Amino acid sequence: MSKKIKLMADYNYYPIWDMEEPDNINPHELPLQEETIKRLLNWSKAYDNILNLNDPSSSDFVDEMERQEFEKEGVKLWQKLQKELKPNYSVFYFSEQQGKILTSPCINKQDH
Repeated sequence: MSKKIKLMADYNYYPIWDMEEPDNINPHELPLQEETIKRLLNWSKAYDNILNLNDPSSSDFVDEMERQEFEKEGVKLWQKLQKELKPNYSVFYFSEQQGKILTSPCINKQDH
């Protein structure tokens, strides 16, 4: 049986989460290509950069284009994780744009 993990950005955490136990996963602990790990960490850092420490509730992307680019990269990373981690992992994605967990990259044709 494959382990369920989720790709989801959160401030100051790695972007990969164990879905069976509340645990954050260091991408270096997974059998991923170094380039994929680098992209994951850059994607996570981009999310960290929107945090407004003076008013966390107002944290947001600069504009809709930045939000869409973040989402587009997230979906690409999700597809990459699915490819690199199969068959031992089932990879899900929390879409910031849709506000929910997605199970298949083909759910939203805009993401292609």
